[in-house]
Amino acid sequence: MSSLGGSPRPSFKAGELGLRLTIGRTEMLFSSAAAGDFAVPSEQAIEALEALSHIDRDHWAQDEQVHGSSVNVVRAGSKPEPRTGPADAQVSDRDDLLCAVRTADCLALLITGSKAFGAVHAGWRGLSEGVIGAAVAEIRALDEGPLAAAIGPGARECCYEVGGDLLDTFSQYPAAQTEPGRLDLALIAREQLLNLGIVDIYDCAICTICSRRDEFFSYRRDDGETGRMIGAIWLN
Repeated sequence: MSSLGGSPRPSFKAGELGLRLTIGRTEMLFSSAAAGDFAVPSEQAIEALEALSHIDRDHWAQDEQVHGSSVNVVRAGSKPEPRTGPADAQVSDRDDLLCAVRTADCLALLITGSKAFGAVHAGWRGLSEGVIGAAVAEIRALDEGPLAAAIGPGARECCYEVGGDLLDTFSQYPAAQTEPGRLDLALIAREQLLNLGIVDIYDCAICTICSRRDEFFSYRRDDGETGRMIGAIWLN
């Protein structure tokens, strides 16, 4: 499958800060534990991302994540105010802005067109409440062209054990219940993207729960005592 613009399909590349993906003029990063903790970002982590993106920290769009479906849209002329309100997705069409979400088992989804882009925090609650659809709607309001999406590290079907109530919540996705008591959040995200007309999808296929502590943070694996990765997207 070709990527946006008909160029050869790109692939994830591992770097010092994590997994990078370039689609057209869009840059994406799914950070690793080695990049630092972005829960309350360390100076090391902030400086590393500034150096990579060439975007100062006061131009990062990120908010308090509440596992909902609210989307923050940062338009031309507005000033990003990090973590001043609840939002689980960030959308913009500005080339001087970085959109970011923080994860440690939930999925980070990065979505881009040729002009607009966004970052989505998608755990099971966000997936059930339609956060992906809400973000895609805002991106399409800014960009009428085709979109591509990347799915970052998160809890995968190999390790994500859940109860019957949660399986019932996603009963419309039978293929995501691959084993008794296990749920595939990435497959649900993929199906939702496809239903929204996004067919150019990149999945890193990494499970945070069975990764090593020095690779990726995992809330479930580490009993809640862990840091946060960042999913970041910007235009070059």
